[in-house]
Amino acid sequence: MPVTNNSNPIPEAEVAPIVAENEVPVVEHLNTEPIAHAETPVQSEGVLHGLSSAELNDPNSIRVTISDHNAPLVILFGPPACGKTMTLVRMTRFLQAEGYTVSPIRTFRPTSDTNYVDICEHFDERMNSDNAAASTDRISFMLVEVIKNGRRICQILEAPGEYYFNPKKPNAQFPNYVNTIISSQNRKVWTIMVEPDWMDQTDRANYVSKISRLKQQMRPKDSAVFVFNKIDKTNFVHTVGNINTSEAIKEVKNLYPSIFVPFMNQNPISKLWKEYNCDFVPFQTGFYTEAVNGITYQEGPREYCVKLWKCILNKITG
Repeated sequence: MPVTNNSNPIPEAEVAPIVAENEVPVVEHLNTEPIAHAETPVQSEGVLHGLSSAELNDPNSIRVTISDHNAPLVILFGPPACGKTMTLVRMTRFLQAEGYTVSPIRTFRPTSDTNYVDICEHFDERMNSDNAAASTDRISFMLVEVIKNGRRICQILEAPGEYYFNPKKPNAQFPNYVNTIISSQNRKVWTIMVEPDWMDQTDRANYVSKISRLKQQMRPKDSAVFVFNKIDKTNFVHTVGNINTSEAIKEVKNLYPSIFVPFMNQNPISKLWKEYNCDFVPFQTGFYTEAVNGITYQEGPREYCVKLWKCILNKITG
């Protein structure tokens, strides 16, 4: 059942399952008007704030604690600088506007991580600042709770992309804390970030291999949602929120060959109309403008948040 705000209900929004190519409808009239492109924020590369020297030297010593083993986990998964943190920022703003409470879970990291303590203390300020994009490089870890009517709906987890997939170390194993998250008993929704024009073919192929290894470790009740970030930088947008999704899926298949194969539907009946057991959601975090004091952030269209949140709700309540 969709969760709504009494004053501003979330409308029904179509979320696209991945379907076989011969079942994809062709849209005859693509929008040929120029699309206003959002700019990607400049981020510090290779800087992981809050980690101790021991953790920096040995990622297997990184400690995280998930105290609630019942509330589902929504895990933002992807390489560095793919938009995970800004997705958290945008979804936090959206959910707060819809009447949800979104708050950091302070016990996720040790108290010795003073950077995490500071983020928790100033969470709302950082999430709702016009300079939110400039401060994302300080968010290496984040676990937030989403609450409605006093009930914890889910937990959204953000962690360094370097330890999910590092293009410079494509064959690196997941560190212990990632394996702890993977093996947790919580129902999990893996939101796997992809984007257009990302790095080289070899990097994309290595990322596909890492996703395949992740799938091998997922539990049967876990779900996968591919989030095609920066949709505004493509030609698949008719109007805001109205996407030629079938063509966007084809583009991801072309850029990341075999990326959906690990999620092939093995059910002999349902595979006739649903080729893959995963979903696909186009997304845009916002607009980024160079200003005197750094990068100014403006929220992306609400329509994309509606699509993503509806998909997540379906996965955690289904």
